[in-house]
Amino acid sequence: MGNKKLQGADGMNFQLQLTIKGLESINLPEENLINTSGNDIMKISCWGGKLSAYINLPNAIRPNNVQPFQLSDCIKIELVRNQVIEHMRAYLQKHLKDKYSDEFLSMMSVTKMECNLTIKCVGDCKPRDVIRLFEKSFAKVTVYKETDPNGKTHRKPERGITTTKPHEWVLKVYDKTFQQRQAGNLKVESNMIRVELVFLDRMLDRMYSNKKSLEDILTRKAIKALIDQYQVTFDEICKKNVTPMLNACVQDVFETLTQSDSGNEISDTLIKCKELIVDIEILRNALKKWYEFRKAPDNSKRMVSYYRNGGKFDIPSDVLKTLKLMHNSLG
Repeated sequence: MGNKKLQGADGMNFQLQLTIKGLESINLPEENLINTSGNDIMKISCWGGKLSAYINLPNAIRPNNVQPFQLSDCIKIELVRNQVIEHMRAYLQKHLKDKYSDEFLSMMSVTKMECNLTIKCVGDCKPRDVIRLFEKSFAKVTVYKETDPNGKTHRKPERGITTTKPHEWVLKVYDKTFQQRQAGNLKVESNMIRVELVFLDRMLDRMYSNKKSLEDILTRKAIKALIDQYQVTFDEICKKNVTPMLNACVQDVFETLTQSDSGNEISDTLIKCKELIVDIEILRNALKKWYEFRKAPDNSKRMVSYYRNGGKFDIPSDVLKTLKLMHNSLG
């Protein structure tokens, strides 16, 4: 029996452009359906004739979305679907009155779907270390920003990053513990890291073809397709982006070691290559190559132990173990 899949669905966006005469440019107020903890299960609004709904599946069955909506939760999907559809129907009937039609509900089509994996970092790893690893894996990322009381914006890459493959997906890696505590959930476990994928139009077309209505998507079959696609895309990102970055870092550290003859080659290299060493395993692998290159006994284990425990260079550790846990948690 395989491992339980820990990745799960989060938010879903549905839209419909109204084309009925008199509704083409109608504006309607946003209304929220909330759970007992005050978190949104659903937001619905209409602006310029475009009807938009956002559904947060975890909030429909739990106080918050720290844990995503997993396959094991699909026993409740019919209740969630009925709750969402009835809320949307009531909203439209209230505002559109005699122009309302049940066809509007069947014509709503999903435009974005979020799926994530949220786990506790392993050992000495911190969320900022995982975020940094993913940040270095992509040529272009957007980092988290905070605004201070004076209105000045500060970059906070240790809080989270975002990157995009246009029309396919958006990748978000962020400190879930920090995000939840900012939102007032002080009981959230420490060192929680979230890796979220938001699937966009082309990916959704491949996943669901023309079956993207509320009734189609709010089913176990559709949720399973989303969760399975997360695993495929996560593995692709690791293979095409993360692994090449790690290999390049090992090579750069190795080359820096070979270029030094000061007698303090390792400490000199650590100073020069601090940003490259996203995990102490980078140093270990570079040292093994270096000792082999020098035809010297492999002293990498002792050196890694020395610099891990010394604290002078504050080298991240257990980051790759956390990444491995993520991979193993995909089922």
